[in-house]
Amino acid sequence: MDRVGVLVVSKCLSSPAIVDALQRSDRYTPEFYVVEKQRNPFNVRHAKRHAVVPDLNLRDVTRFAAQFKERISFGLTDTEDFVVAGGRDLVERDTGVPMICVTKKFAVEQSKAGQRQLFSATFEEANPAFKVFDPRDYPNVDDAVSELKKTASRLGRAVIKPDAPARGAGVGVWGSDFKTEKEMASFFLNLLSKGRVVVEEKIEGEESSFHAFSDGRHFVPTPLTRDYKRALDGNLGRLTGGMGSYRGRANHLPFLRESDWARLASSEESAFRRWKGRGSEPGLRGIVLYDAVMHTGKGFKILERNSRGGNTESVNLLATMEDDFVDVCFRILSTSLKGIRFRPVSSVVTCAVPYSYTTGQQPGETGGIVSMGAADRRARAAAWKAKVFPMDVNLVGKTCRLGTSRSVAAVGVAGTLERARDLSLMVASALVGPLSWRKDIAAEADVERSRRHLEALRAGG
Repeated sequence: MDRVGVLVVSKCLSSPAIVDALQRSDRYTPEFYVVEKQRNPFNVRHAKRHAVVPDLNLRDVTRFAAQFKERISFGLTDTEDFVVAGGRDLVERDTGVPMICVTKKFAVEQSKAGQRQLFSATFEEANPAFKVFDPRDYPNVDDAVSELKKTASRLGRAVIKPDAPARGAGVGVWGSDFKTEKEMASFFLNLLSKGRVVVEEKIEGEESSFHAFSDGRHFVPTPLTRDYKRALDGNLGRLTGGMGSYRGRANHLPFLRESDWARLASSEESAFRRWKGRGSEPGLRGIVLYDAVMHTGKGFKILERNSRGGNTESVNLLATMEDDFVDVCFRILSTSLKGIRFRPVSSVVTCAVPYSYTTGQQPGETGGIVSMGAADRRARAAAWKAKVFPMDVNLVGKTCRLGTSRSVAAVGVAGTLERARDLSLMVASALVGPLSWRKDIAAEADVERSRRHLEALRAGG
């Protein structure tokens, strides 16, 4: 089989799932050139060349890519930091290595306000009502609070977001993160002291994550996934960057209709083409959008857009991709990506995290030891229908030490959602260390609650 060099720029999030998917190739033998913020044990084990750049600064990342540019066919990343900073632009300019991600121009994740303005121009029907607050316009704090109250009154229950990316954290929702005008004003002013703030209407419904690949010309939607952003079971606790996710056997989720997915995919493609413009746009390739979608009683709204794959949701897609992922990458580069096949199976990802990740308090267990040996043995015993992907852990000698974000992704893949969940939890329960995880991801009761809620909204309840 042909050897293919792959550059992987990693923040130790979903990169092990990327490496795993590429390794399943029947046609190619991938060799990995990994540059990441720390020593992820999975990536260290599979890398032909490995380098640690703690801050992933573009100069050092590009220097690493330049060393091996003659051996590298393309590059991938799991972090929006690289994309938003213009990583693709610099690596391609200085090394000639093609990166499969969007250019800085299309990295809309860098601004929540910019997203809303983009949707106003290209996807108005999916755009919630909103207002952007710029601290330069409100030198008087009282004026800012007065305008906030007027805006919240007009919008109803408000959602308050920092303009800059916050990875799910930093977002405040009426009824969860604040319940009085005074609490809302305090939350708002804290964000406004740091930069622009977006205040938008709270959309009632059930959420899904929509991903689409593109080669700059073709638009390829993937099966929907469901992300769990709250820290605790029952969707309680603080907003995090994600505690896990799942996909069902079909393109739609179990609480949605196939027609919901078809309508969403068609609308997303139309909006994408308005955004892209005529002909081919080379700046838009890879996973060009990952939208948080709220399904309501009267259609859907886009809560936010990201310019790379979801770091729990994309694991489901990579784990269930039927097409050869190396071949998919080459088709993206050759502008011949007309579709991607996914297996008709279910997948569940449970993320084990440090306790501080769920509380938001100063991490006391950072550097604590986590052992994945027993979990990995369970995954192997399940005939590879379960997998263990280390995320934010650092290999120090032969010991894995915790970071501050999601530590381990426990993945289960099966014919039914229930069985996939059982496999995921079976693996998670074998992890050893100061970790916690949600137990209700993809639970039958949670899926049924979503179905009944959406049916009630559609009925006008």
